[in-house]
Amino acid sequence: MKKIILKSFSIIFCISMIILSAGCKEEESKEKQPKNIKIICEDTVLPMVKDLVRDYNLNNEPIVNVESAEREEAFKKLYDDKVDILIGYVQPNNEEIEAEVLAHDGIGIVVNTANKVDTIGTTEVRKIYTGDIVNWEALKGEAGTIVPIAFKNVLNTVQEEFNRRIMDTPVKEEMTNSVQRVSSMEEMKNLIAQNKNAIGIMPGQWYNKESKFLKLNGIELTTSNLKNQLYLLRFPIKMYYSKEKEEGFKDLFQYFKSEDGKKIIRKYGIEAS
Repeated sequence: MKKIILKSFSIIFCISMIILSAGCKEEESKEKQPKNIKIICEDTVLPMVKDLVRDYNLNNEPIVNVESAEREEAFKKLYDDKVDILIGYVQPNNEEIEAEVLAHDGIGIVVNTANKVDTIGTTEVRKIYTGDIVNWEALKGEAGTIVPIAFKNVLNTVQEEFNRRIMDTPVKEEMTNSVQRVSSMEEMKNLIAQNKNAIGIMPGQWYNKESKFLKLNGIELTTSNLKNQLYLLRFPIKMYYSKEKEEGFKDLFQYFKSEDGKKIIRKYGIEAS
């Protein structure tokens, strides 16, 4: 009888230890989860990231906060552990930083809605920015001096990709001094909306009814054309984070890759990865 009692006690003790161990592991796992996650992103991706975070915060913990900054300041904040994740930007060399593709967007060649031109070639775009084409008549549009607009910061993801694929191909070309420079996507959007002779560059997710995207080499900037890699100016939207913190972002990253997350990404005309 004593043996039976002792055996029963041993079984109960073992089960209790297993439950206690599992509970400790669960608590340990919860402790690894940060209470708040700070994301810093380039303004080129700000609308999409804000939308993703808003949806995630409705149903999940921890709470995620978003801010925007220039590249140099953003990466400094990541290195100094003041933010957890960066989205957008062009990564400087750092082996301690993990990079993961969230989605792909396209760079739209954008003009005022009053502009009669609907399509443009890469060679024509380059000639506009070098000053070799100066009037819309040369592109079968209404007479008017073309006002090309670019970003001041050449490390802006959109500007760097535009320079690489348009200005530096097949040989590197310098932009004309008549190019107007802006500091932000809002500035670019507003200048295009206010000037019927303006032309600029803008990621697909910034599309708005106050401007229009031209077909590039006859191809529209659409999710389908991005997915099939038919649209030339396609670029990755990357997430950067410390390898040591990766486990703490597991739930957030799973949401980004879920159908709910992808639905929001595609809403902006972007190809979800």
